[in-house]
Amino acid sequence: MNEQNAAAIAMVMALPSEGRGNLLPQIYAAMGRYNEAADALLAMNSGLILRGMVEEAARLLRTAPAKAASPQTLPRLGVLEFVYLYIGASNRVLEFDEGNVEAGYSASAITAFLWHPSYATVRKTEHFKAFVRKAGLVDYWRAKGWPQWCHPTTATDFVCE
Repeated sequence: MNEQNAAAIAMVMALPSEGRGNLLPQIYAAMGRYNEAADALLAMNSGLILRGMVEEAARLLRTAPAKAASPQTLPRLGVLEFVYLYIGASNRVLEFDEGNVEAGYSASAITAFLWHPSYATVRKTEHFKAFVRKAGLVDYWRAKGWPQWCHPTTATDFVCE
């Protein structure tokens, strides 16, 4: 565990349990500590996430880093979609957020997580490019400046790392 991970865990643990959300499971999963991530999911005290969804996400995390045989048949995980990153189903990672964009939620409020290093493979996909276009981020970037990990390649296209 590097110092940044230790600091992140300490910061999350300092929050009241109801304010931690799924931050601790995400940190553990990004570190490859999948069983601890699953345990942290199951310990979450959130009435906002269905218990069955939490249990399924924890079960899937316990199988990581093995790849899911049929990613398209995996259950929807909603806000816990980060789990897909660790079981070879990265094409499913944006589902919940796509729904939020379609419902009219601000893209800035729901996309901060996309810049975490664990999402690098997702950012390199056409699916990601379509998502950020639909969310209005590309127009914003062209007007205000590109994020550190993305840059335009032509007048109409871009790449992200």
